[in-house]
Amino acid sequence: MATNEEKAQLDKVFKALDADNSGRLSKSEIKNGYLTQFGRAICDEELDDLFLNVDIDGSGYIDYSEFIASALSQ
Repeated sequence: MATNEEKAQLDKVFKALDADNSGRLSKSEIKNGYLTQFGRAICDEELDDLFLNVDIDGSGYIDYSEFIASALSQ
């Protein structure tokens, strides 16, 4: 179980990546924000793998609940 501080940090990262404030992350939002948030660029293969594993409903976006569930499971 994550602490309140960890949850707050995850929320901050999600909001920083969610450039259009839609409540979901597109591949371009993740690609554009990854370097800033995680200190390195993400390649297309890694991005595709990320979506394959995290985009549970297959919508083509990672929504907040998918993001949090994935982060907490790691």
